[in-house]
Amino acid sequence: MKRTIRMAAAIAVGSSMALTGCGQQTVSPNLPAFATIDDAYDAVDRVLDCEPDPAGLPIVPMGDGVELTSDQILCAEHLQIDLYPDGDSLQQSHDIWATSHQGAVHLVRGGNWMVVDVSEAAVGEPSARDFEALAEELGGQHLVVGSN
Repeated sequence: MKRTIRMAAAIAVGSSMALTGCGQQTVSPNLPAFATIDDAYDAVDRVLDCEPDPAGLPIVPMGDGVELTSDQILCAEHLQIDLYPDGDSLQQSHDIWATSHQGAVHLVRGGNWMVVDVSEAAVGEPSARDFEALAEELGGQHLVVGSN
């Protein structure tokens, strides 16, 4: 099984997915964390049945010149898993996704990780994946952020 894993830092998102701004969403405290990106992938894969070799690369939002660093891995073409080194990086990334004007973005968020689905923004159709079940199984929080 080939997986695309990358360490990302301050990579500008292409014009089709330009994300800017800083919005706030209510996030529950004390969400569960993962030790490694592989642990996060394995947990998500058990629930969502990740594709063995998804096309593309993860999207890295960049906001206000702040370097947003995370380990990233694709689960499917428009579905990625991000693992953050600290709460500030996670929150900044969350805020950028939350203020996106590219369409609805489904997030399942944990203590140091986030599953991001950009299907609607990328292809105009919402994902058929069950993010409520993923949030419940992993002890995370499901949020729909962004707008048109």
